Amino acid sequence: MKTDNRIDMFLGPSAVFAGYVFLLVGTAYSFVNLAGIILAIVGLFMSFTFNGTVIDSKKARIKSYTALFGLLRLGKWYPVTSFEMFRIYRSNRSITTFSRGNIPLTLKSSDIRLDLMNRSGSLKITINRFDTFESARNEMSELIKDLNITSLEEWVK
Repeated sequence: MKTDNRIDMFLGPSAVFAGYVFLLVGTAYSFVNLAGIILAIVGLFMSFTFNGTVIDSKKARIKSYTALFGLLRLGKWYPVTSFEMFRIYRSNRSITTFSRGNIPLTLKSSDIRLDLMNRSGSLKITINRFDTFESARNEMSELIKDLNITSLEEWVK
């Protein structure tokens, strides 16, 4: 069974909105000039590209990917045996945009993330994001059972 988790948009919210505008204007302009097609393609990229993770329980492997245009998923499969520990942490993110009057608008978001990583920390895959630490711990316990990870069972206790 495969589990597909959509983690984040590739660009921030203002760029996603600009992508929708480019898509709309490019589509309308493509009837007049072929340059509108390029603008529409850029809008598709900005609006629909996102990052995610696929967990294949049957083959015991994990893939972190970037879905270009929301369709083409680029990433590499890793066997579960190449990871040694889980990490649950609070992710605080802020995105600052400026208005035409050069007034900053800062959007802050916070969530709980569950990562699977190797001992040195050089290989890290974000499994999913959650609202509470308890739901992240429950997901971690289910992953240990589903993927038959015997070396990580002490993390559940």
